[in-house]
Amino acid sequence: MKGVRVAAIGDLHCKKSSGGELRRLFTEVGEAADVLLLCGDLTDYGLTEEADVLAGEAAAALRVPTLAVLGNHDHESGQVDAVSRIVKDAGIQVLDGEAVEIRGIGFAGVKGFAGGFGERALGAWVSFDGHDVGTPSSGYWCKPSASGGL
Repeated sequence: MKGVRVAAIGDLHCKKSSGGELRRLFTEVGEAADVLLLCGDLTDYGLTEEADVLAGEAAAALRVPTLAVLGNHDHESGQVDAVSRIVKDAGIQVLDGEAVEIRGIGFAGVKGFAGGFGERALGAWVSFDGHDVGTPSSGYWCKPSASGGL
């Protein structure tokens, strides 16, 4: 079985002024990888204008199956549904709780930042000494079991 080359890029932060900046990157990815994963923060402020620029760059240069999950910046302006639709219309599959198989490899994705969003958000976590620390962002935390133990 031939290997599958997977490229992953996060934090593109595409701006309204980013036109022409991503085409070379997307072209090089297409030459070096069989699948591209875009790992959140595709846009800088979650604006549809930023998504339009990203979609144009992708349509002009991407030639490999591309999957994406959205990040906190993509939610920032409250236009996440429109941003997601624009990205999807450019041929990028946005995963939010779904899974897909490409060339025999399964990929699953959910949007998230420091614990997630909406119904997929993590509940309050506790530190190892049992103190409530809110939503995790970094460090070592564990979620208590239903019985209250760690």
